[in-house]
Amino acid sequence: MKRNSCVAGLKLGCLALSALVMSSAAFAVEPGAAQCPSTQFAEFITAFTMNADTQPAFVASPVMESSVVSTGSKPRVVQRQVPTLAPRSLAELSADYIAKSGLSLEVQLPNYVFVRDRKGEVLKVFTFKFGDCWKLERVEDWSLEKVLSAQQGELRAAPGARALKRGALYDALTNESGYPADVQLYVSSLDSYLDGAAQGNDQAAYAAASVSLSGQAPRLDNSKILELLSQGSRTLAQASHALAGFYCDEGEYGDPRPCADPAKSLAALKRSAAQGAPYALSNLGSAFQRGTLGIQDSQRALACYLAAANMGLEDSRTTAEQLSAQGIQVDPAKPCLMPEPAEHAQALACPSKDFEAFFADYRESPAIQQAFTRVPMKKLITVDAEPEPKQVSTLLDRSELVFPLIPEAKTRETQGLTLQITDKSDTSATVKLQKPDTGYQVLYRFSFDGCWGLDEVQDFSI
Repeated sequence: MKRNSCVAGLKLGCLALSALVMSSAAFAVEPGAAQCPSTQFAEFITAFTMNADTQPAFVASPVMESSVVSTGSKPRVVQRQVPTLAPRSLAELSADYIAKSGLSLEVQLPNYVFVRDRKGEVLKVFTFKFGDCWKLERVEDWSLEKVLSAQQGELRAAPGARALKRGALYDALTNESGYPADVQLYVSSLDSYLDGAAQGNDQAAYAAASVSLSGQAPRLDNSKILELLSQGSRTLAQASHALAGFYCDEGEYGDPRPCADPAKSLAALKRSAAQGAPYALSNLGSAFQRGTLGIQDSQRALACYLAAANMGLEDSRTTAEQLSAQGIQVDPAKPCLMPEPAEHAQALACPSKDFEAFFADYRESPAIQQAFTRVPMKKLITVDAEPEPKQVSTLLDRSELVFPLIPEAKTRETQGLTLQITDKSDTSATVKLQKPDTGYQVLYRFSFDGCWGLDEVQDFSI
């Protein structure tokens, strides 16, 4: 991600502290007196951070402080005037502290300094004002870790859940902030969502892509947005729907143009519909009716509209009635979500009767996973409950399964997931997918009946 803390349309210089290479000797202070290092803000900040002894001389009195505190379910911003600034606040503007703590310091003209980390856990805004010299007059601490601890304590949560919550709180706090904090809150919101996505949280991945595409936060590279939406689409219908749109417009919402990748867009839209999104069924109806995704079929369009209508979309019901009035009839052989010719899995021979060899092919091939997953497949998920989490079981038919069931190698590497065979006999085998040092753990259970096949998935993540 290329972070840019400037606001689009405003020609404000954004200078990284590291870009200012100056000699601290140029700002030497005479004994007993703190001379103004420079009237140029960027040069002043360089000297200010290099010389902690003289910092108090360039702090206004009183100073306005603001911070976020926990008040029940909703955090609140509190402000107060203090005659002197706590030493810790000034220490955080020390070049040594910044270097040792792993934080970054950004200078934005004409008079702002931002201190943050890369996960969204720390965000502070320092505002200076010029008189005889520059003086620090306002400190805003938007960091949310104490708020999150007060709200969630040490409760167990799914991997990345805390980062997801942090990102959502930053987003909400933009309504209580002014410039430039509002822009920085969106940056920290994105950083938090990316942190959650890296921990394997699908909601955080979808949120990161969404806030980036909104224009409120820095725009990520298309390859990263595609990765995030693909991750989110594993479990979220709205992420699959967004992925379908991204395959077509690649995040460019200008003049209408032909879909960039209609086949992938259609597959993602069908996945969203299979995951329970009625609006995806309606969109599929429109795509089949108009042929915008490479297939024009009025009978399938009717089937999609009727399926959406059965889920409560009255506009789809109206459109279905219009098609029926034109003489279009339902064809049972053409359901909305039928496989496309290119999607039909070819008859596959058993990759191997040796499980290690079989699984080496199975884990990297969605086609093999489809062919050698037995349906209905049993899935157990762990849900939070009192007095302790419990597992809920369900049976899934093929239309309810989203492939690949096991993330491919690139995805596993990106997300820090490990995959290993934990148990094997002549007739059964178990594979564990986990993220070390987190609560993320999924077991895949296979059995042998002429060939190996997946029977059950147990998701122990909370």
